[in-house]
Order: sequence, then structure tokens, then C-alpha cells
Amino acid sequence: MKTYIAAFFLLLSATFVAAHPYLIQRLGIEQGLSNNYVLSITQDKQGFLWFATEEGLNKFDGTRFITYYKEEQSSSVQSITGNELNEVYTDPVQPVIWIATQRAGLNAYNSETQSFSVYQYNPEDPQSLITNDVTHITSSVQAGKGLWVCTYYRGIEYLDIATGKFTHYNKSTVPALPSEQTWTATEAEDGKLYIGHVEGGLSILSLNDKSVKHFVHDPQNPNSLPGNDVRCIYKDTNGNIWIGTSKGLALFNANTETFTNFHNNPGNIHGALSSYIFSIKQLKDNKLWIATELNGIMILDLQQNQFLLPHLGGVHLVIGTVEQGDLDIHDGITGENPRLNTEIR
Repeated sequence: MKTYIAAFFLLLSATFVAAHPYLIQRLGIEQGLSNNYVLSITQDKQGFLWFATEEGLNKFDGTRFITYYKEEQSSSVQSITGNELNEVYTDPVQPVIWIATQRAGLNAYNSETQSFSVYQYNPEDPQSLITNDVTHITSSVQAGKGLWVCTYYRGIEYLDIATGKFTHYNKSTVPALPSEQTWTATEAEDGKLYIGHVEGGLSILSLNDKSVKHFVHDPQNPNSLPGNDVRCIYKDTNGNIWIGTSKGLALFNANTETFTNFHNNPGNIHGALSSYIFSIKQLKDNKLWIATELNGIMILDLQQNQFLLPHLGGVHLVIGTVEQGDLDIHDGITGENPRLNTEIR
């Protein structure tokens, strides 16, 4: 159930040093990080960086790390409930860092009160968290009011932040769900919840009538989901739904219910587009950063529809329309187009 996400600043060194003068700094246990196995990163509203590791929670102020470990809970002592973490997530409204633990429930750290809140399974409370193995956290479309919580064994949970009560979305409440093992989820404004399953494909749940559409990889269909282990789902500011799977990246077209895959694109020289996709994030510069397994980071400029791909000795641009999936590859250094064998003018 471990999430294999490497820190962006470590991946950048292998990807862009040859082409761009980025200053790369390594931060590890020698600098005070509790553990070098970093699974998730977030930045709070004050600018501090938070790291989820296999051994504790870390806050970095630009100079030093402050570490948080599990302690015996009492009225005077509050802490995280487990040291093995999966994710940290900054609440878009509240001054809260949400913490997903691997086996000890959901935690919330309030930076104003410097206090922890704990959400765990309680067999006597049917509206408590249904299980303590939390894989992913994300806000609902009503930011600050609700939170979607993914679990490894028991489906999706919706937390009403004001009441602290959970609504369960699993096979008991939504029989059409193909699996309760989930890596990730993302809610769209149209009332659809996109759910990424552990080796079970992609489900789209209508929150209005609880109907489910399920998508899996079909080797006979080039427009199907590229892989069935769906690790991340991201909705960009243009409303595009990006799917990161064990077999690469896909762009979902909600109108045709088909996928644009990139594994056969000429830019896939080193398998970056068809490798395991662990995380997708959009930065303020309107670029999509895509973390891959062993192939560094791909950057998609949403304004210019260009991919910047890891390539030994240079940068390749994949140029075309994202909506139509009609992409072409050009060498960012020489201007040569391997497909057309012509120069860019």
C-alpha cells in the first residue's frame, strides 16, 4: 500500500540539468528530514513545506526541519496517530494540513491553534471513518466544507468538516462500484466523482443517483484506459481530466467517454509517457507537472499545449492540441522533427 512518489526537487536533477541552469539542492536526513522515503509534499498558506514520510511528518521553514512523530495521546499531548504516512494535503480554506496515515486514520493539524484532530474508525459510531488505511485526500467542490478521503480497502469517504461525520461510498452503499480498493478520487463540478482503483480501473460515480460507469484497459482498443492501476486523477483549470496509471498518462474526454493515450507518441523515446504516473499537479504558471517512475518529470504547458519531456542531452517538445490528442514531437535544441524530418521555421 506504499505510495512511490519521489520529491520533485530530487527528480529535477536527472531531467533538466543538461538543458536548464536549475540549482538543485538535496534535503535528507543529514539536514534533519526524519526519513528519506518521501511520499507526499504540500505547501501551506504561510509558505512552509510539509513532507509525509515513512517515518513521521516534517515541516520545512527554508532553514530547518520540524518533525512530528506519534506519541501517546492524552488531554495534554497531541500528535499524529501514526508515523507511516501516505499523503499531506493543504486545506484550500482552513489553516489546516490534512494527513493520511497508512494504518492509523486521518489527522488534521491546525497551524493557528497548533493542535491535532484525529479521525479514526469507531465500531460504535456508524458515521466514523470506515477504516484507518487512508491513501488519498482531496477537497470537494465545496472547498472548506467537505473532504474526499480514499481508503485502500473500504472505498471512498466523504467528510463533513463542520460535523466531523463521514458518508460512506462502498459496495454496501453503491453496489455498482467494481472495487473498494482505491488510490485516488477527484470531484468535478458536474456532480461526478472520478475514482482510481487499485488494479481495478477507473470509475465515474454520479453523486446524484449513485450510478457508476467503469472503464478498464482493453488491449484491442487504443482509446481505452492505458492501465488498470489508476494512481492519480487531476482536473486542470481548463476542466481537462488527466489520468495517471501504471501504464502511462491519459486524457479523458467526457463527451465521447474515450481516452487520449500517449504511449505511441514519437516523444515517448524513453518510455516517459507510458511509465508509471504517480502524481500530477498544476502550478501557478499554468504548467502541469507529471511525476513518473524512473523517467523524472514531464511538464505540459497548458497554454501552448507543449510537453517538455526528459531526454538525454536536451529537451523535446510535443506540440499539438491536447483536446484532440493530435501531438507532434520536435527537438527543443535542434528544431528537428523526427516524424517529418524537417526543420522548424
